[in-house]
Amino acid sequence: MRTPHFLPGFACDRHRAPWRLLSACLAGVLSAPLSSGAPAQSLQDLAAIQQAALTALQAGPGTQAMLAPGLRLAACRQPLVAVPSTPTVADVRCPDAPGWRLFVPVRNAPMALAASPAAGAPADGGAPAVIVKRGDPVVLRARIGNSEIRMGGRALGQAMAGNVVNVENDSSHRIIRGRLNADGTVDVVN
Repeated sequence: MRTPHFLPGFACDRHRAPWRLLSACLAGVLSAPLSSGAPAQSLQDLAAIQQAALTALQAGPGTQAMLAPGLRLAACRQPLVAVPSTPTVADVRCPDAPGWRLFVPVRNAPMALAASPAAGAPADGGAPAVIVKRGDPVVLRARIGNSEIRMGGRALGQAMAGNVVNVENDSSHRIIRGRLNADGTVDVVN
């Protein structure tokens, strides 16, 4: 008599007790390799994302595009599309379907920051410079413990670094109050 095969390479003996039959078949299934036969998906080069962000913002020497080191995105088959979102944040996306989208902050090196005038202070000694105006895109940043959430929004008024500004969340259309940072991000105020 032939032993029935439910999976290639695994035989279940029908003469065993039903619970033993079930456990033997499950053990065979669970120990089977989980390969689908499809090749492993390649990952996007993070340096290409950083370069696209720096190019979009026309960043000079000494600037860095900040990405999480463990970021894993599917490789983009088409050229990356990057546009400025704020003066210090680039919107980088992959036009493939389904693709992906990132807001990449760009920061100056510490030495370049020390040589530049204070945030919001004018270079000519006149009135303080406005960092954001009504309608400018900004990145909202909310921190809870060690977690940080970023989302896009639009400023509803003028503000300088350190000032509180109302921002409309792009996805929920809710009005959120936040403090504007020198890098153009807005920290949500509780």
